[in-house]
Amino acid sequence: MISERLSLKKSKYGYYLIILAAALSALIHVISKPMLENSENMLEINPIVLAFLIYFIAGIFFTPIAKKTHSISKFGKKDWMFMGLIGIAEVSALITYFYGISTSTAVNASIFSNSEIIFALVIAMLVFKEKLHIKESIPFTMIIVGMMVIPIGNDLIQNSFNFGHIVTGDLLIVLSGVLYAVDITLCKYIGDRFDTKRVTQVLSFICAGVAVSLIAVFQIPMNVDVMQLPGIIAMSILGTGLSTLFFLMALKIIGTVRTVLLYSTTAVFGVVFSGLFLSEAITATDVLSLALVLTGIFLLRNKLAGKNEVEAKDTTSNRTPKRKTRKPAKQTPKISFESKIKNEIALQGWISAG
Repeated sequence: MISERLSLKKSKYGYYLIILAAALSALIHVISKPMLENSENMLEINPIVLAFLIYFIAGIFFTPIAKKTHSISKFGKKDWMFMGLIGIAEVSALITYFYGISTSTAVNASIFSNSEIIFALVIAMLVFKEKLHIKESIPFTMIIVGMMVIPIGNDLIQNSFNFGHIVTGDLLIVLSGVLYAVDITLCKYIGDRFDTKRVTQVLSFICAGVAVSLIAVFQIPMNVDVMQLPGIIAMSILGTGLSTLFFLMALKIIGTVRTVLLYSTTAVFGVVFSGLFLSEAITATDVLSLALVLTGIFLLRNKLAGKNEVEAKDTTSNRTPKRKTRKPAKQTPKISFESKIKNEIALQGWISAG
């Protein structure tokens, strides 16, 4: 009885942590947009410079946290090669996102915030040569329609089917989702071998190194207003650092499916914050898009959870002693496609935080 109460109390903390992680992650959409726009009241920051500052500060933040984990001396040449590729993919994704949100809206950016999950699913299907079943295709289609077709289609209609700044910004944010999905796929190798906190720290500094190299090559001026530093620090520590930690803590307490499902509410917080802090209009179309995305994610992930529970029961029942019968030799059980996808996504809390 006492253990059940403790377990219930621990689960509640897990739910609080993941909701807080989602809210903190949504701050990135709201804080970054004013810094990247042309404004008389605020200096415009170059997206590459902003990416460098966020990764550099995040690396410093994670250094004491990762102190008692794996030493970097344990990383081999292949590990460093993978992390270099990951760094390039992740920096490209964040810079593309910043260029996109500079001309798009924070509301649209929030709706697109789950796109890396969808593209990661597509990559996983290509890698594992699996196909979606009809029941899986319905929520998958709902997500695509809500996340891309409706917002981009609405902007095209608003701009008389011209690829203006807003539509271009939308497409750049979607492209950043594709790059993040590549990032997720590459990170699977490193995430399986080393502590996530150490990997996050090292990757943050690698990403900062890639960004500062671009700054040097293209001779981009480091124009940053002192008044903008609190916002940049908030994005780095709150939106990326603490959001990642809370995500990983919740992952251990309430499991993969509940964690990733609740983390999808980042889109809701992003839309609400955009209306409250940036005074952006939240239309019925935006609400419809958001509803389709969240419903699709809910249906898809609940289905994955259901399949895993059935597999777990089957595994348990197979361990029960049974009457000996002559059966064909058993093949090595395959890891389900759903489990592979869940593992692919769950190890990347720090990517989703971006």
